[in-house]
Amino acid sequence: MFKFEDIHLIELPDERLREKSQDLKLPLSEEDKNLIEKMIFHVNDSQEPETKFRPAVGVAAVQYGILKNVFYILIKDDNDKVIFSDALINPKMIGHSEVKLSLKEGEGCLSVNENYPKQEGYVFRYNRVIIKAYSYFEKKEKRYDLSGYSAIVAQHEYDHLQGKLFIDHINLKHPWDLPGDVEILE
Repeated sequence: MFKFEDIHLIELPDERLREKSQDLKLPLSEEDKNLIEKMIFHVNDSQEPETKFRPAVGVAAVQYGILKNVFYILIKDDNDKVIFSDALINPKMIGHSEVKLSLKEGEGCLSVNENYPKQEGYVFRYNRVIIKAYSYFEKKEKRYDLSGYSAIVAQHEYDHLQGKLFIDHINLKHPWDLPGDVEILE
């Protein structure tokens, strides 16, 4: 259906990455379904051994230069078992924990080139988030209660829809300073 050549990501300094995405109309148009299927193909293929893509666990529509309020996530465990997989349409964060956590090595992003300056450091995220969104796979509105790594990924993608990037969360003066109340995920 899709090929490597069909995927065109935008990167900083493209200003579209700093714009807020707009809600999709339901039921989904064929154009929107095609966009979501492309996102699914891209992330799923990026996790295969012979992929041509940079590895990814999620992607937001804005990363293709399309300001639509949707992202797709695929998270698997070490045994290749799916932990979370869905495209969240028109997501709204409706709750979160006070406890925060960060990935030990920081975060990365398909839209922030590996050579982009000042992207190293802790990114503090909520340990648990509750997101209300329309599920592409289940075809209904759902509440997603996510914690740990899944919560980090969801917040990363959700930020894209708000025009924010992970680098916006890094303390540029002290990127690796760790407050005592933050958990680190290995």
